[in-house]
Amino acid sequence: MNTATLTTFFIYLIILMVLGIIAYRKTHNLADYMLGGRQLGSGVTALSVGASDMSGWLLLGLPGALYAEGLNQIWIGIGLIMGAYLNWLFVASRLRVYTEKSGNALTIPEFLHNRFQDHSHLLRIISAFVILVFFTFYVSSGLVSGVVLFENSFGLNYTTALWMGTLIIMAYTFLVQGGTNFQPLKSMVK
Repeated sequence: MNTATLTTFFIYLIILMVLGIIAYRKTHNLADYMLGGRQLGSGVTALSVGASDMSGWLLLGLPGALYAEGLNQIWIGIGLIMGAYLNWLFVASRLRVYTEKSGNALTIPEFLHNRFQDHSHLLRIISAFVILVFFTFYVSSGLVSGVVLFENSFGLNYTTALWMGTLIIMAYTFLVQGGTNFQPLKSMVK
């Protein structure tokens, strides 16, 4: 394992933890956690959406497609940029306004439920099912891209990298999902 790469990686993790703790201290409720208390500017929101949307695919998939098929695959990137821009131009501002008007909805299923007054909860069930199915693939691809990154950066075998990636994701999920009700962590951070 390359010492410089390992050192850089741990410094990166420490910086992320410090930023996470700072953000965690500013989180007082679910709206703060989910939407930054609706206080984030459009630039930060756009970066967050882009990072969440493209993640490992942008770092591994697009360069792989360019390498394997040639520069003509650059249209994938151009299409992504144009699609993101058009989404931002036509959907984002309206969704922002309507989610607030629809009972300050924090999620798309909640927005659909409130917007269409769905007392049967069918919209929530369908939305939850769609999210569950497609995010399973999305999270799996993110995990695999993290494993490939660990494999190539640190010279780990696939299984070890898979377990490391899984443990990091689980630790992060439990730490972040602890929310404001997780008092032991909240008192350590103060």
